[in-house]
Amino acid sequence: MSQLEKNIAVNLKRIRKSKNMSLDMLAEKTGVSKSMLGQIERGESNPTVATIAKIVEGIHVPFEELIYPKSESVMITDNEKQPIYKEQSGAYQIRLLLPYDKRRDFEVYEVRIEPGERCKGFLPCTEGSEYIMVLQGILTLETSDNTYSVAPNHTVRLDVSDCRGYYNGGIQQLVINIFSVAW
Repeated sequence: MSQLEKNIAVNLKRIRKSKNMSLDMLAEKTGVSKSMLGQIERGESNPTVATIAKIVEGIHVPFEELIYPKSESVMITDNEKQPIYKEQSGAYQIRLLLPYDKRRDFEVYEVRIEPGERCKGFLPCTEGSEYIMVLQGILTLETSDNTYSVAPNHTVRLDVSDCRGYYNGGIQQLVINIFSVAW
């Protein structure tokens, strides 16, 4: 059984039960036979796209809810265990806190820049926005048009297509979180 078949089997059963439906009721709503639905829920059948379409239309759920694994309602990550990219000279380090996931359009980074050092924009210049939160120190944000000074507990929204760099002109380590949002 493929991962997709497992996802469909588990999700169909979960969705059916959450709607307090029997297999008979589900068959009536979807136009798919009770025996076929039972086989799908047990992972004994590989449903066609047409069958999946009948199911999602009949029970009014998005296609994605049936085919993707259900995400955990709470997920705790130990950020200290996430890998860190360190620039060779030690000028800055970048840690990916929340990697890109197909169910959401953003990722989150932690960037630490030593005093007097600079980090060029490291995210690919595509369409989208960056939301930069200054946690410690003062960020000097360099764009193609201007330079901005951003204090702790302030947030900046920046179009990612704008060339940029992050500079720490202060005497303590600069710590920022960057939320990169794709359009």
